[in-house]
Amino acid sequence: MTKTQKTILFAVLGSIVMVVIAVVVVAVWAFRSMVDNTSMDGTSAAKVMEDVRARFQHAEPVLDIRPGSLTLSRRPPDTKAAGQLKTLHVLRWDIHEERLSRLEVPFWLLRLSDDPIDVIFEDQPSESGLKVRTPSSVTVEEIERFGPVLLVDGQMPDGGHLMVWSD
Repeated sequence: MTKTQKTILFAVLGSIVMVVIAVVVVAVWAFRSMVDNTSMDGTSAAKVMEDVRARFQHAEPVLDIRPGSLTLSRRPPDTKAAGQLKTLHVLRWDIHEERLSRLEVPFWLLRLSDDPIDVIFEDQPSESGLKVRTPSSVTVEEIERFGPVLLVDGQMPDGGHLMVWSD
């Protein structure tokens, strides 16, 4: 290999390494800008969560946290809601560290993957009064059909609380 070829090879490899470093730095910055952790007491966290519930007129969430699974409480509408969703909000209260974590994920980022989310669908009670639970899945496109909605509002197994909503 000649000296010129070695110089070109090192320049190309150096450029690739610089691009990879830049992509990693931008990805870390983007993730950190989506997350906000705030120390607060349980009363203040409950007030923040109550404000979110009031925004949706205390409607039942679309997904319910159950031991070992998420349960879809109603099927997605057949037609897409007016307007396009911009953000998926996640609010998590950590009871042990007394920390409220907020995560705001742009919907364009969620749309990049159409991988379904595994859920259990709980149908209306039968004549015997029992609800039928069947394995199912829900996609981002189906979530978008609900429009702005409270998706999850429930207790976590560790005693914390999780809320997820879209707007």
